[in-house]
Amino acid sequence: MTVYLEGALFLATALAYLAACGLFLAYLANEKFASAGRRAPWLVAAGAGLHAVHIVVASMVWHVCPVEGIHFAMSVVSMMACVVYLVMRRRYHIDVVGAFVAPLALTFLLASRFVGSQVALGEPSQRLKSAILPIHVTVNLLGDALFTLAFAAAVAYLLQEKLLKEKRVDGLFRRLPPLDSLDRAEHRFLLAGFPLLTVGILTGTLWARHVEAGSAADIARAGLGYATWVLFAAVLLLRAAAGWRGRRAAYGTIAGFGFAVLVLLLYLVRSVGMNPTVTAASHGVPSVTPSVTHFIATGGWGERS
Repeated sequence: MTVYLEGALFLATALAYLAACGLFLAYLANEKFASAGRRAPWLVAAGAGLHAVHIVVASMVWHVCPVEGIHFAMSVVSMMACVVYLVMRRRYHIDVVGAFVAPLALTFLLASRFVGSQVALGEPSQRLKSAILPIHVTVNLLGDALFTLAFAAAVAYLLQEKLLKEKRVDGLFRRLPPLDSLDRAEHRFLLAGFPLLTVGILTGTLWARHVEAGSAADIARAGLGYATWVLFAAVLLLRAAAGWRGRRAAYGTIAGFGFAVLVLLLYLVRSVGMNPTVTAASHGVPSVTPSVTHFIATGGWGERS
């Protein structure tokens, strides 16, 4: 019964996010659908609530911690990004940023379900009982959620700026937040996520001391993880020291988020090639994802398979 409940919750969450995407799209396409723009955040809220319940039920069905697998962690990140958006949208007047958050949440949710390979079930490994790993995973999940919102605000900023330069000051322009609000929101999301990224780098480095350097893919993930930190640090430093705001900051934020996504993609490519010894399917439950022990979001080090 719980397996069917988990599946129903997953479907309901995906439909809520999909409906929110549709309402946001209608609102952005035509100002006649202003009511759709007001209702869309409520669907994001409904999706986030269903998502949270799904994570709890799925963890009981699969007998894993929500941060044990990278794919499960992707699901948690998307849910947390929606929660932060819902909390901050009123303060920074960034309701329409949900038009970017909702598709990202839906994409991460679907990827957590359908991308990657199955892995062994059973008791968590000794590494998962380490005092370092829970801290590392938690700060990375929070940081990724904040960086997702910073990315969404940066994309909205560039779109709004383009419309302003083209003097298209009606239609979509009127439905996007002011440039100052988007720039401020992007900066504060980035500022909040950067310390978490730094802690993730430090804990990932400590963890890497206990594992041997892996393959070229492991090294590439590590390099991209550190590049992400350098890019975000540069955006914050140049904003404070040289007054880099607006478009420059937006491009830097998008580039940093791109590096973070590449780290994730490299891990997913690696996970597809893993050969599990015992699969979730053999137990009659949905597949479980590879241990996050192998995934250092900011460093990317892991043991060789």
